[in-house]
Amino acid sequence: MTPAPPPDAVDRRLTVASLRPVLLSAVYPPGEELAWVGGVIRSWDAALVEVILSDGTTGLGEAGAGIMAPTAVPGIVEALRPYVEGQDFADPLHVGDHLRDRTAFWSRGGIASGTLGAVEAACVDAVGKREGVPAYELLGGLRRPSIEAYASGGLGSTFEQVAQWALGQVEAGLHTVKFRAMQDPDTTVELVRHVVPLLPEGTRFVVDAVQGCASEPWSVEDATRVGKVVGELGARWYEEPCRAENVAGYATVRAALDVPVSGVESDGTVEEFRVLIEAGGVDIAQPDATFVGGPVAFGRVADLAAAHGVACVPHVWGSGVTLMTNLHVSAAHPHVELFEYCTLPNPLREALLVAPLELRDSHVVLPATPGFGVRLTAEVEAEFPFRPGGGHVIGARKGEAA
Repeated sequence: MTPAPPPDAVDRRLTVASLRPVLLSAVYPPGEELAWVGGVIRSWDAALVEVILSDGTTGLGEAGAGIMAPTAVPGIVEALRPYVEGQDFADPLHVGDHLRDRTAFWSRGGIASGTLGAVEAACVDAVGKREGVPAYELLGGLRRPSIEAYASGGLGSTFEQVAQWALGQVEAGLHTVKFRAMQDPDTTVELVRHVVPLLPEGTRFVVDAVQGCASEPWSVEDATRVGKVVGELGARWYEEPCRAENVAGYATVRAALDVPVSGVESDGTVEEFRVLIEAGGVDIAQPDATFVGGPVAFGRVADLAAAHGVACVPHVWGSGVTLMTNLHVSAAHPHVELFEYCTLPNPLREALLVAPLELRDSHVVLPATPGFGVRLTAEVEAEFPFRPGGGHVIGARKGEAA
């Protein structure tokens, strides 16, 4: 293999020829759907953006919220075309701010911000592939050869299902497991008291209250009550005890607890994280590059967290493109030392990777594959055609699409 050129020798210039939205679905066979207390996830959807440079090089980004609203992304891509197609850029890291400056009337958050960030990420991926360097070299350089990963999943409609999932992750070599709350606070307390004593000695755990985007969120009092039990049992942290916009609630819960509080994965801008962090709402910020506006915005959140003594642990929940985008931005930032690794079955996580990730002693090893190490082939598009109506739906009940 030809050695990659040093970062300072890399030509970072690019001209974007065109954008292409790509929607994919990995539909679970009957009987293999992902069941949990919120309903049944019948497929895992992905809303990708492919960038084609003037020399024909392609790159991929993902709008993370596309797991819930994939059909929104093609229209947003169409609206972004006039600001990027045919444009010359000195650096792929300039693309996000270029788009933010020109679409500030309508793209300040939500899935629009995620789609904008997907364009930026795809440009980073394309330049990395063209120049033969991993994306982390374009993002500041590799800060660590591997990063600690924790097992994320923990779905299940019974205590035993959640416990068996957690024990399986420990057997697979992951030292921290994160499982999700039940719908009501009292049952969640019972779940935690059931699962935690079953974990092998030395295993750490996280409880995700899943209130950040809940259709009927818990009261602050109930969130605090659950958090006290979670803390007493020694959790590594307590995740999203309040709705994302309830900054005062986060600050109140955090002040009442000894266990670290984390959030908010669905925040779509650096400013939303600034408000949350400066209000004293979290001990751990959880940006996702595919939600918050791309690699540059992710780095700004991590910088902001560091400046306020707040940890930064990315949210990672999507296809292989989301996985690798967040892995590379995390590896390139000095303040990110822990990584979410979703272990739920998702064919789109593996199908879009150039090579499988190596997991060693609860650490993900950073690959040297050019770009993000992802690829989209005609075979993948044919195998996973988009099928609306089966993915993640907040607030769905069993028997409904979720």
